[in-house]
Amino acid sequence: MTSREGHIDEFESVFRRSTRAPFVYADIPIETAALVTDGSANDAELKRAALLKFLPVLETVDKWRFITGADYSHVGQLLERIDEQQTDLILTYRHLYETSLVPQHSLGVYLDVLTQATTIPVLVLPGTSARPIAVDERVCNRVMVVTDHISGDNRLVNYGVRMCAPGGTIWLCHVEDDAVFARYMQAIERIPEIESDTAREQIGRQLLKEASDFIETCINVLREKGPNITYQQSVTRGHHLREYRQLIDEHDVDLIVANTKDADQLAMHGLTYSLSVEMIDVAMLLL
Repeated sequence: MTSREGHIDEFESVFRRSTRAPFVYADIPIETAALVTDGSANDAELKRAALLKFLPVLETVDKWRFITGADYSHVGQLLERIDEQQTDLILTYRHLYETSLVPQHSLGVYLDVLTQATTIPVLVLPGTSARPIAVDERVCNRVMVVTDHISGDNRLVNYGVRMCAPGGTIWLCHVEDDAVFARYMQAIERIPEIESDTAREQIGRQLLKEASDFIETCINVLREKGPNITYQQSVTRGHHLREYRQLIDEHDVDLIVANTKDADQLAMHGLTYSLSVEMIDVAMLLL
């Protein structure tokens, strides 16, 4: 490489590092909601009353739908009921219609399919349908957005902000998977032309910097245009599930907000699925 080419390469690298993904704030409307249970209409009404105490955002809902156990008997039928009317948000439980034997490594067949077969956000209430955890004893004022790739994900951030009660706190979090990083570094170490120690330091620092820069951009915009809540960030590298469990427990989080769709597979995004199964005592908004 000539000296001139080296300078151009260096200039391009500096330029790319200085370019930040833009964040656009949007106040997401939630005007219609569908509460899905496997119980009665009376049971659904009691759950709705509890939800209104837990989630102040639901005060904007002017049209509720109850889809109860009498309305469906299989997954296809449930999807048909949901598609019958416009819905901004679905609220439901893990393990619908599963009372005697609840699988420990699944969300239940209904929720597994629901999160992948519809583009409507699904708010999963804590506990299971047979053994729900009460939500009306607290207000959703501690929200955590979790992802392994937050840069440019405006939708994820905006939904997290929308669900947080006024005066609450939201944490925008990014955990870089150390197992993936180690695998790539093993490949780099086998290339003699690359100085591996320098690459390890610089790549690791740049990956965290990209996420941190985007979150800082989000927070700056949100403080100017967003609701009156406190904005925090956490950017780190480590084991996904272990790091997020520690953060969620440390901040006593009321609601986790995460993506479920993976462009390369039909099943739910791996990180989100693990959290959904493990963190059964915390409400989750699955996008």
